[in-house]
Amino acid sequence: MKIKATTLFRNLFVLLFILLCQKGFAQYKPTWESLDTRPVPKWWTNAKFGIFIHWGVYSVPGYSKKGDYAEWYENGLRNGDSARIKYQKENFGDRHYYDLVNDFHAELFNPDEWAKLIEKSGARYVVLTSKHHDGFCLWPSKEADRDWGFPWNSVTAGPHKDLLGELFKAIRKTSVHPGLYYSLYEWYNPLWVSDRKKYVSEHMWPQLKELINNYKPDVLWTDGDWDAPASTWKSQEFLAWLYNESPVKNSIVTYDRWGSGVRFHHGEVYTPEYQPDLDFEDHPWEESRGMGASYGYNRNEDAGDYNSAQSLVLQLIDKVSRGGNFLLDIGPDAHGKIPPIMQERLLQIGAWMKINSEAIYNTERWKISSQWSEGNRHYKAKKEDNDLLLKITVDPDPGYAVKEIFYTYNPITNSLYAIFPKYPADKKLDLKGIQLPSETIIKFLSTQENLQWHQQGNDVIVSLPDYDPNKMKAPYAYTLKIENFGKYAHKPKMVVSYPNNSLSPVISFTKSENQEVYYTIDGSEPTNNSNLYSKPFSINKTSVVKAVAVLPNALPSDVIGAQVKLYHWMKGEKVKNIKPGISWKYYEPEGEISLESIPTSPVKKEGVTDVISEKVKQREEKYALQFNGYIKISNQGVYHFSTLSDDGSKLFIDGEEIVNNDGPHGAEEAFGSAALEPGFHKIKVVYFDSGGGNELQVFWQNDNGDKKQIPGDVLFH
Repeated sequence: MKIKATTLFRNLFVLLFILLCQKGFAQYKPTWESLDTRPVPKWWTNAKFGIFIHWGVYSVPGYSKKGDYAEWYENGLRNGDSARIKYQKENFGDRHYYDLVNDFHAELFNPDEWAKLIEKSGARYVVLTSKHHDGFCLWPSKEADRDWGFPWNSVTAGPHKDLLGELFKAIRKTSVHPGLYYSLYEWYNPLWVSDRKKYVSEHMWPQLKELINNYKPDVLWTDGDWDAPASTWKSQEFLAWLYNESPVKNSIVTYDRWGSGVRFHHGEVYTPEYQPDLDFEDHPWEESRGMGASYGYNRNEDAGDYNSAQSLVLQLIDKVSRGGNFLLDIGPDAHGKIPPIMQERLLQIGAWMKINSEAIYNTERWKISSQWSEGNRHYKAKKEDNDLLLKITVDPDPGYAVKEIFYTYNPITNSLYAIFPKYPADKKLDLKGIQLPSETIIKFLSTQENLQWHQQGNDVIVSLPDYDPNKMKAPYAYTLKIENFGKYAHKPKMVVSYPNNSLSPVISFTKSENQEVYYTIDGSEPTNNSNLYSKPFSINKTSVVKAVAVLPNALPSDVIGAQVKLYHWMKGEKVKNIKPGISWKYYEPEGEISLESIPTSPVKKEGVTDVISEKVKQREEKYALQFNGYIKISNQGVYHFSTLSDDGSKLFIDGEEIVNNDGPHGAEEAFGSAALEPGFHKIKVVYFDSGGGNELQVFWQNDNGDKKQIPGDVLFH
């Protein structure tokens, strides 16, 4: 039989195309621009709830001061933590931390029981610490033993078991996705200390590839990245291999901890920890935290240090309502036992999920994420309480309020869920700003009954049944399902640019398919009678621009708005006797620390540095810094500045406030811009830390360049 040349050519072309695809024809390149285009696997965005597990040699002492991380035990011993040093001496004498592996027996570890408990909690994925910063591995890593010079993995020392492998095997018998945490660096690994390049190529990369190839995790949660840039870790190259060639290239989920300055800027999932107020509306994110103040097991924590089941359920709901996931940590002890109080919390959460999980799984952020309490009643959480969403006191401060109703939405079933933590005494629930079709069914998930409701102006008033504790199990929060309602237009995104060094901003909007965007430039609320967006436009004065998206047969989006500035050129100076580096002053203000306390506080120390950061601090927390000097501008342009700080910071150019990132908060970034002519411009950065973690990074970028930390060669004094 003869085959036509055209048919043969077509078959060969198809075969070649298939082979090229299998070989990674459509590859991700080792650049953030390319890697950041990879979508997060859908299974993870649907899962919403995961369990973190911190377990290792640090579980033997299982100790830290209240409020500290117990898994940082070795680091505390080496860095003068008096509480840990005292505990070590009293309980282990002169034994070194590395000798404690002989007490890490894990003799009560039952991986099947762990897996069943995690599944019962309602979690859809688990993340086990394969290796923390002390370098001890929960799998048979030959690199660990070789580079430390003694047995330092769970097969050659301690339990003499492949703990990671045993748990993965058990997890795969359930509906839960197995995942692992991996610390890129190790505090005191001899190879890391002596030769970082060799450590990355001969220790870290082989370990990571072994974990991926042998255990095929669905989650890779990296950490310990901050001590070196992504280029040192070769993070982009590793991620390109992971996404293009690895056996889990289509299913694995990765995070944002791939090098100093990368977190919250690049990577698939952003990772706040113990930072409940952070929100990343336009990017996948996941907050992690322990049930108490520590990830690793801390025997020093009491029952009162643990969040209640209701508090943990509300934290899960809060994250999901804002489009995020919740990764809740447990810390087993050295025997392999999950503490009973942690088991109880997981089972309590699971009992609530059994009733209400459809309001969690497969949902997304609705047009509004929550509804606040009515009237002028404002509340502030007691700082000493763990149940922040429950234990509240009346406070006149208008900056605080209580979330009364959380919303989640399932776009596949077109179901809107309203979740409320407090059962109203009058059995009436007011859903504000919602107008329902008359035939809409509202179901109460706690009892599976349809409820009566009526429209009252722009509100829906729902009549709840009598409270019955025999019917309403797991009463940590209650859910209404509003069927066949909630489809909405996603908020447009406003993009402001200053092309070709123009001082006049050009404004554009990105929108979903079939959406239309209406906007105003005078600060008024946009409607479908406002300007219809069709192409980028400019404005001739500083204005408040607002916009709303509309979609046929759907609710309009929430309104977005921002002040858009018309800039003025700031003239550069010629400065004599200029010297490299920027001057800094260090303060230890008394009482409550803020930016306002800096001018009245005595200078404790001062000097010159080539980088604006918190590294010049003289103690670990509760201090303030001020940087003063000049920044050299070589090319005229509109420069965009930002400060990433924990806590507050501000940046000034030529005495004008450009970035305001003030206030006590976790690591948050704020932005501002300035139109700068060539020459020297005065620059001042002020920063304070009020306790807890601390961080300060200052970035710049012009329209023709990449965002990066302000380099030392443009800073002078």
